[in-house]
This record gives sequence, C-alpha cells and structure tokens, in this order.
Amino acid sequence: MAAVTIPILPSSDFDATSDFYRVLGFTEIRRWSGEYLILSHPVGIELHFWDRPGLDPVVNDASCYIRFDSEDMARALAERWGRVAPEHVRPPQPTDYGLVEFVVLDTDRNLLRLGGFVDG
Repeated sequence: MAAVTIPILPSSDFDATSDFYRVLGFTEIRRWSGEYLILSHPVGIELHFWDRPGLDPVVNDASCYIRFDSEDMARALAERWGRVAPEHVRPPQPTDYGLVEFVVLDTDRNLLRLGGFVDG
C-alpha cells in the first residue's frame, strides 16, 4: 500500500468552506460540528479542515501542495476551476524546476499550489 498525504487546513466557517469547495467540484464526506470537516474531489484530492473560529485570513499562512502526474492534468483542472472561481485561481505557469503550477486561495486564504510534471 502506498502512503497518502492529506493536508489539514484551518477553516473559520465550515459552511463557507464547504460552499467554496463545492463550486470547485468537491463533496463533503464528513463533518464533526465545531471540530473537523473532510472534502473530496473526483480527481483524488482530499482536503481536511479543522475548526478555527476567528481565523484572520490576512495572517493565515497555511498552505499545501498537490501534484499530478502530468502537466495536462494540472492545466485541465486550472481551466475548470478558473471558469467557476476566477478571483480565487491564478493561471498555470511553467517553473524552472520542470512543473506547471497554479494557485488557489480559498475564502480563508489557505493557499493550495497544484502542479504537474511538464510533459515530454
């Protein structure tokens, strides 16, 4: 069995977090009110959130990296998410280390950096 890493990010409001990610295609898997929230996306992304009432998005520095096997996978998701939440998605950019990456900032300013290896 391969290991799986799942980010655990803060959420100031589980309803707002669930609503934001639902627009991106996530579904709510489980919620423990005032404690924990689990969301899942069909491409295999699972995000966990812990309850952090009073979180100030301006000073939130939580982030995670989600890597795909290919540039095409990352670009396709960036395009889809950019259409439904353009103010939260920065377009994909090539890096000097062989990946194409894009960024999502959610309503609590959790930073998700997503990328895929440049096809070649």
